[in-house]
Order: sequence, then structure tokens, then C-alpha cells
Amino acid sequence: MISIDIAEPGALQTILDHIREEAVLLQLPTVYTLVAAPTRQGVEQLNRLKDRLSGKNYGTVMGRCNSFLDQTLDGALPHYFRSASRLERMQGAFVRTAFTSADFNSPVIRGGTHQSLILDGIHRKLFRQVEDALADSMDLDLWGGREVSSLLCTSANISGDPLGSITDHDRAVEFARQRGIRCMITCEPDRSSQGSYPIFEMGSDSISVQREGPGLKRLLHEIPLRLQPQAAA
Repeated sequence: MISIDIAEPGALQTILDHIREEAVLLQLPTVYTLVAAPTRQGVEQLNRLKDRLSGKNYGTVMGRCNSFLDQTLDGALPHYFRSASRLERMQGAFVRTAFTSADFNSPVIRGGTHQSLILDGIHRKLFRQVEDALADSMDLDLWGGREVSSLLCTSANISGDPLGSITDHDRAVEFARQRGIRCMITCEPDRSSQGSYPIFEMGSDSISVQREGPGLKRLLHEIPLRLQPQAAA
């Protein structure tokens, strides 16, 4: 298995060399994930690696906030978060909102909604570059006509694993070995908190917490008082 740190000059090319053909194990600061191309082939790769349970959907890792906002339905988000600069403040969380009509479902869209993870730093830089490189691979049918080239992202474990998300390096390496993953991108972990990122679902005039996680308290401070979620779902 190839293993390279995300800060190394060859990390981008390493991902690009693999991602069109196979999923990659990617370490984020608080959790290990699998990423794949945003296509039917990418979905099938993730399904196979995770023994994916039915009724689950895949999110993405966000490159450019403006690109994400361009794919949302008009008025899908609260007015406060309809600008990229304000949406950027939610870095460290998945943002879920409406991309298309509520009767559309696919492996990446549930009830018309999709969720994407906002990170900053070197991860975000890489996500932008990969998003640009995959612009020729858009799968409009999968995305309900939306133009998405962001990497698919999901937890790096067997679906429904009672041990939950992988945050330990040795466990991640063992998972890669067992599942035949050929490429692993590592990073400096966040020593202060570990686990899967929070999920915020945004409607036109409301926000709810669909999953708690690292940094939740800080993220709640980025939300105006009138939109404050009452409790996690």
C-alpha cells in the first residue's frame, strides 16, 4: 500500500493517480475516511469497501463554497448562509441542504438533500484541486442534474461497525489491509478531539443538528441566535 502525508508535494498527484479507478483512504484531522470519485463507479467502490447497508447516502468534501452554493435550490439555506464567506464559518462540519426536489433520491441525495464537509487548511486546498481535476467526470444522473465534482466521502469502516468511526492509525491500516485499499493519505491529527464531524441540516429559515461531534460548541457560536438549533436529532 502506498502511504503519503498530505503535506508532501506528491500527495495531490498520488490521489489523482488513484481516484478515477479506486477509492482512497484519507485521514482527516479527527477521523479516517474513504474518498472516491463522485460517479456511479465511485459509489460502487465505496459500497464494496464498506459492505454498505441499505438506506445510506454518501456526502462529499467541499472544495469551493461557491460551487456548493450554486448547486443548491434557490432559497434552500437561511439567507444568512447564502454567501460563501458565511458558509465558510461552518468549517469542521457537514452542511446538509436541498439540491433538488424532495422526491429525488440517489446514493448521494436523500429526499432532495445532500451534505458536504467543510474543512480548512491543506485539506481544503487539496479538495479544490481535485474538484477542478474531476470537472470532466460529472455524473448528472447521479446528482439529479446538479454539476458536482467534489470527492465522495464516508467513514472508513464497515457499515454498522459497533466500534464506530476509525480514529486510530493502527486500526486504519488494518482496515486498509483487510479491504485491499492501495492508497492512504495521512495527516497530522487533531490531538484535542477525535470522531466524526457534526452534521447541520439547513432549511430556508431553520437549522438542526443531525449529528453531534468535535467542535460543535464553536460551530453553534457561528449561527445567529434566531437560527440556533434546539437540540440534536
